[in-house]
Amino acid sequence: MAVFNVSFLNPKTRAKAGGVNPSILADQLVILEQELGKDGYLSPGDYDILINKARDIQTSSGLSAAQQSDYDVRISRFEAAKQTSSQDRTEDINKSNMTLKSEAAEDVMVVGNNPAEFLRGRVASYQSKLNDLQEAIQRRAGSLQDTIEYENEYQATMSEYQQKFSALAAMENFDGNNPIQGHVAYVTTNSRGEIVDVDYSKHGSKSGYSETNGMIDGFQVYGKTNYKRDGKNFFIMGDNMFQAPDMMIPDPENPGSFKPNKMVANVSQQGPFTVGESGYLAIPGKSVGIQGYIPPNSWAKGVGGTVYNRRDDGGYTKYININQSMPDMPPTDSMLTIPDKFEQNLMSNVDETIDPSVQIAPNDGLNYTPMDPAAMEGSGVQVPAGQSELVPPSAPMSTEAPAQGQGGPTTRRTPQQPKNRASNSVGSTIQRTIQSGANAFKSLFS
Repeated sequence: MAVFNVSFLNPKTRAKAGGVNPSILADQLVILEQELGKDGYLSPGDYDILINKARDIQTSSGLSAAQQSDYDVRISRFEAAKQTSSQDRTEDINKSNMTLKSEAAEDVMVVGNNPAEFLRGRVASYQSKLNDLQEAIQRRAGSLQDTIEYENEYQATMSEYQQKFSALAAMENFDGNNPIQGHVAYVTTNSRGEIVDVDYSKHGSKSGYSETNGMIDGFQVYGKTNYKRDGKNFFIMGDNMFQAPDMMIPDPENPGSFKPNKMVANVSQQGPFTVGESGYLAIPGKSVGIQGYIPPNSWAKGVGGTVYNRRDDGGYTKYININQSMPDMPPTDSMLTIPDKFEQNLMSNVDETIDPSVQIAPNDGLNYTPMDPAAMEGSGVQVPAGQSELVPPSAPMSTEAPAQGQGGPTTRRTPQQPKNRASNSVGSTIQRTIQSGANAFKSLFS
């Protein structure tokens, strides 16, 4: 806890008649709060000082009941702020991680097919997070607060930073024929072979990918299977189709475990694609497209997990609280991840929201008043023989189907008029280290 000399706020003598002027006491509390907050941050320990000071003033002579009540309000405010300050540790780290994910999504959409530029962007992002963590550690240490969680996060971030820096440096050793050792490209593509997610990282750092004989600018490609057919797995990247029998084989690098069969490309292709002596298909990154927009009748997700479906009419349906894939919705890990700034821009085109986690009771929305058959005489409405007169009239058929994969309807916001197309504007260009390819953002929603 920072130590401040606040003796000037505690007069040694008091006026015998009526004590210290209440307005002077109030000013002292304001001055103390300003003094403690000179560094721009009030720690839980700082709030303890303010709370104790406010309580001392509250018990001073000369305060009316209304003034004492006012200090109750101030003390409550300080206690609430202290609780918030105590939670800042977790919130700061979570916000930092969300920023990191958003910047990673930007890097994928701009330079996902350019390993060197992609890695430079990731190095810059990790360096920024390390700087923020270091500043937080110093700030908390200066006020004698616990820094263990921040230090652990710093070490984990440093490890990721070093991996990306090492992968970038390893590109200098690429001989044009054999893959870069120790680092691979983990690639997820859509049905058109465009990259929707990629990471150039340490070999063995991710699961769920299958080894291929492809290389993208020197990084051996580990791809996520696009589909299965006739007992085979298929992975598409650019104009290349990789395939292998859908079966597991022993993993020589991990005795006793198994891995998917290595997928091999059709090597009869010509042009910029060449097969080196080691059997790897060298694919120039610039020849592989990146999904930089959301086509009609397709899906995307925000960094926080919210899922969006762009419909054929150009409008968007937002899905919240998704905990598993639903029919007609692809797995979330195969969707394009859109950065925060693009998600905010997209929200203006959302005209329908679905929460599959909310179940509506069977009778919700079916309010009715039982009709007496006698009252129906002459109305032209007949009650079928044998049917109870208390059966409600049939509810009109809904034009909206229940949420896929759920047993009942879901909560929806009333759709507005469909939009012919999504907005073409995506805000300002990215002010980060990666400037090349920024124009690709402009087509995100076109």
